[in-house]
Amino acid sequence: MRSADLPARWFPALRSPLFFRVAVGAVLLASSPAWLSAQIRPLPGDGGGVITPPIVIPPGGGGGNQGGGGNQGGGIIGGGGGTVTQPTIIAPAGALAGSTVSASVVLGQTVTADTGTSGVTYQWSITGGRFTSDSRIATVSFVADTAGTVSLAVNISAAGTSYAPTATVTIVSAETAGTVSTAAMVATNAASVTASVPAAQNNDRTFRWNVSGGATITGGQNTNSITFRPGAPGLKQVVCNVTFRNIVTVPVRAYLVVQGNGEPVSVVVNGGSGGGTYPAGSVVDVLAHPPAPGKVFDRWVGDTTLLGTGPLVASLARGSLTVPTSAVTLTATYKDAPVWTPVVTSNFNPQTQAGTGSTTTTVSSTLYSYVPPDAIGLVFLLHAAGSSATEWFDRPSQLQLARDLVAAGYGIAALNSVNRTAGTWAAPAALATNLDALNHAAALDRLVTQGSLIANRPVFFLGNGAGANAAVRYADLLATGTPDRPVKGAVLFLSAGIDTLAVTSRVPQFFAIAANDETLGTTGLQDARDANQTLLGRGVATGLLTNTLSAVPAARFRRVTLVHPKFTDDDAVAVWNAVKAAGVLDANSYPRSVPTLAALTAALPAAYREMADDILAEIATAAADREIFTESNARIINFLNGRATDAPVAPPGRMVNLSTRGNVAFLGDSLAVGFTVTGTQRATMLIRAVGPTLARFRVSEPLAAARLEVLRGTTLVASNEGWDSGGAATRTQLNNAATAVAAFPLNNNSLDSALLLQVDPGTYTASIRGVGGATGDVLAEIYDVSRNGSRLSNLSTLSRINGEGDLIIPGIVIAGNNPRTLVVRAVSQGLTSFGLNSTLVLGDPRLTILSGNQVVATNNNWAQAGTAKLTAAFPAVGAFPLTNAADSAILEVLDPASYTIQAGAAPVAQGATGTALPNTTGSVLVEIYEVP
Repeated sequence: MRSADLPARWFPALRSPLFFRVAVGAVLLASSPAWLSAQIRPLPGDGGGVITPPIVIPPGGGGGNQGGGGNQGGGIIGGGGGTVTQPTIIAPAGALAGSTVSASVVLGQTVTADTGTSGVTYQWSITGGRFTSDSRIATVSFVADTAGTVSLAVNISAAGTSYAPTATVTIVSAETAGTVSTAAMVATNAASVTASVPAAQNNDRTFRWNVSGGATITGGQNTNSITFRPGAPGLKQVVCNVTFRNIVTVPVRAYLVVQGNGEPVSVVVNGGSGGGTYPAGSVVDVLAHPPAPGKVFDRWVGDTTLLGTGPLVASLARGSLTVPTSAVTLTATYKDAPVWTPVVTSNFNPQTQAGTGSTTTTVSSTLYSYVPPDAIGLVFLLHAAGSSATEWFDRPSQLQLARDLVAAGYGIAALNSVNRTAGTWAAPAALATNLDALNHAAALDRLVTQGSLIANRPVFFLGNGAGANAAVRYADLLATGTPDRPVKGAVLFLSAGIDTLAVTSRVPQFFAIAANDETLGTTGLQDARDANQTLLGRGVATGLLTNTLSAVPAARFRRVTLVHPKFTDDDAVAVWNAVKAAGVLDANSYPRSVPTLAALTAALPAAYREMADDILAEIATAAADREIFTESNARIINFLNGRATDAPVAPPGRMVNLSTRGNVAFLGDSLAVGFTVTGTQRATMLIRAVGPTLARFRVSEPLAAARLEVLRGTTLVASNEGWDSGGAATRTQLNNAATAVAAFPLNNNSLDSALLLQVDPGTYTASIRGVGGATGDVLAEIYDVSRNGSRLSNLSTLSRINGEGDLIIPGIVIAGNNPRTLVVRAVSQGLTSFGLNSTLVLGDPRLTILSGNQVVATNNNWAQAGTAKLTAAFPAVGAFPLTNAADSAILEVLDPASYTIQAGAAPVAQGATGTALPNTTGSVLVEIYEVP
């Protein structure tokens, strides 16, 4: 039943001002020992909706757009605060020279009220920079190669009216911040190290320092010079964020190697870099030389136990070891690999594309493919924005990845995006209207039809940057389309992914990010980590790989040979010498920064300037900047192999204990909680209504005698009065079950109630009333005893906030070895959609999740917590949609532990005279859903 069909008669209990409440500082929570607190955490809810006496709110309809990503930060340039009425350009106030920047148009109320957003045309112009994307759309990207000012203008035509907003962006050169001066190498027992950058000029800049690797800043923070203790051996990144006039921040980096303090030890690295003599205890990176044509890296042999204990450590081209007290030898080995060239299919899959008005054009793509005999599966390679499919065959790192995939037994295929003007991928969320997704479906069908690929072999999508977002989008479209294809996963290089698909898609996703990717920035990198955790908490196969800073030996440039066959080892040395002489590398050969292409080209000897792009990519990879990296290709292939063989996925955590305390306040009143069991097996549940035993925990007015009823719909499943008075389960059975789930024991012969039930998957209500008119506090608990293939998936309780400071305090316990992704909601205003008078509901609920006393997450208005992601999650979990921003919702990944959930009234700010303030009392529905 959908929310629109709910009859008003299901809400009589909500109309009672005496419907139960849970007060702040409840005696049981405040004074119980820690072992009891865990018992109070679980909250019951329902899986298709909410059950309260006698109310059921089944899953609502609604949906939402399945989009993703996030907007680049910035301020409104050319417009003030408040409501935007006229077309306005949004762009950052400042940016770094050489960095890609986005600007977009907000049409404003005047335009959208008259025309909406369809039929609006744009034409951007720029001075002081250049566009790197289509200048005829609402959002553009641009770059300025030198410091100064970029002037932006856009001519907008809407319903016969023209607008011409403008904006300026201050461009700052990174060189203005100077460089970090610090030691190149110190011993681990060094007492103090100094680092500094150029001082401010006329207060034009501020400073904020960070030193990684366990170092401790001891003085000088917020000045241009600091002192710090270096800490344990290893590489330390010393970063000063220099902010110019609050417009743009320039991160300036230097690297310090902290060595061990043991005796000198020889480290021999054959076929790779990193060898030398080091004090014992030092941390050393080793890097296999790039493979020659016709070869791929196989593994390290020798003292490989020093690289770690994981199953893949010897197969990774880059590793790290702590130097022992005896000599070390490692040898990089290589194996033969097929020599191949892609098959090129021009004018592939012509399609009709709608244009302006009623015009249409025919568009096609170019398909590049190679499928070895009896391929394990097929990997689609999606290029970065502004690029083309040839990037996978004419760029060294991309080509090495493609070669490693083929050597591992996979076929590869790459298509040009249909949009050849901007090189961007189509974004429609429906397969039928997404021409690029349809091209990939057609390519798969063609390779199968012509016999290159065996039907139903696994299919994967791997993308670079914006191509990564397209990869996961198309993977999901083809996996869920008609007919569905055997899509087994997506690999996302240098992308945070699409947050809505992390919540809703069952396609496995592997994230490969770079630690210093300034395009994603701190927020984007964290978004990728969050998406990885969201998938892990849903039980969807996932992985995360982060490229970190590495040194630049001369041998690193040998990879250029893959696309420039005449490039020799001697050429690699000559390039390294030129890069070193230009100051790009520090004393330990770590990149100080990534130079611009123009600066690098000028520093190279003339013979190598045509290769500057590929040389720059190697420097950027070593700097852990935004560039495809290959040293961990074995981890990506391991992910593909696991998905191709349907290897078991680690199960997510599960809710195993739910509880909430309430008050039966008057004759006929009751406390009810709802829960849903999801799965294929019968589950054993211990359900308790604890009243008299609460006195043991100094609850002053416990319910003297409790009657517990469990219903499925309107059908009574079981009931109990007096938990050990001879019901279906004996005292011994109930005590054994309580011991198994770590529940506190009930007093013998007490009038508490308990049931030990085997229940089929479905939605249930646990209803508690006082026997003989008894009133008082009662604790409702639900425990998953069997913990088999069925589980508690949805819990809910409806209560009332009766006074200032009151809180509803349910709780949950999550068990297992992995986190669990949950949606938690506190709904009050949304209850009016079911016929409840607005005067009876809380005006503005606030929701908080705590672990002990630590706040895990909090929300006041759900629309501020990521509307697209939550809107996508609600129908996925079976929750009715929220339409009032005042309701609260959180999507959170919770580690196994006990959690308390608090729902109460948000603080009320004093409004203007005559302004109606939200109700500070009223009913609130608290819900908890597993995200499937």
